[in-house]
Amino acid sequence: MSTQDDRRADRRAAAPAPGGPDTRSVTERVASALGEAADYVESAASAVGAVVGATARRFEERPGARVRRVRRLGRIPLPYLDDVHPDARRRTPRELGVRTIDVADIAGTAVGPAGQRGSDFLPLKPFRSLNWMARWQRLGQAADKLTVLPPIDVLRYDDSYWVLDGHNRVAMALYRGQAAIDADVTDLVDPDRPRSDPPESFASLAEDSRELRAAVNRTRPSEPAAPDRDPAHPDVPR
Repeated sequence: MSTQDDRRADRRAAAPAPGGPDTRSVTERVASALGEAADYVESAASAVGAVVGATARRFEERPGARVRRVRRLGRIPLPYLDDVHPDARRRTPRELGVRTIDVADIAGTAVGPAGQRGSDFLPLKPFRSLNWMARWQRLGQAADKLTVLPPIDVLRYDDSYWVLDGHNRVAMALYRGQAAIDADVTDLVDPDRPRSDPPESFASLAEDSRELRAAVNRTRPSEPAAPDRDPAHPDVPR
């Protein structure tokens, strides 16, 4: 056998057998590399998705985009409480007082007839009178001046709110991106379910009233005492 044949034989003897330890090591390294590549791709996709989502949210929050979105809602009839929840009429109303509620939780109107307002809470165009347009302009001017507006009146059905009075104020909040609004809330209590959010006790209300009267009295300017007069002659000081 020649020297060249000897070298070939040595190389064949030194080569690992198929399926041997060296082959498995290479396979494991390849699988590990592929797994790391897959993890990297997944992480990159998640990062891209997060960036896209954040960009979309920022775009959605831009005033122009928000106004266009709310205007599109105006094409959809505003849900009417009696249509959505026919059993609302048999529930017991319970006053909860003035609270700050999320605008997103205001579901529709409690004032009929249905079909006169869009889901932007503004009247549909056939129902927009000159008087309404003047009031809407005044409301916008008040919002520009950051004037504190009176609370709206709503009915609460479970976890949603339905407007009794203040539809235009809700619309202004939607168009301006306002997250919350003050509302005088009346809860519609289901007689078949236990009560939640109990009203304040009378003692608590009386204490608040006493504190309010005391604060008012402290802020009033001092006045001279009125002279004591004879009931028989009221014009003559006694």
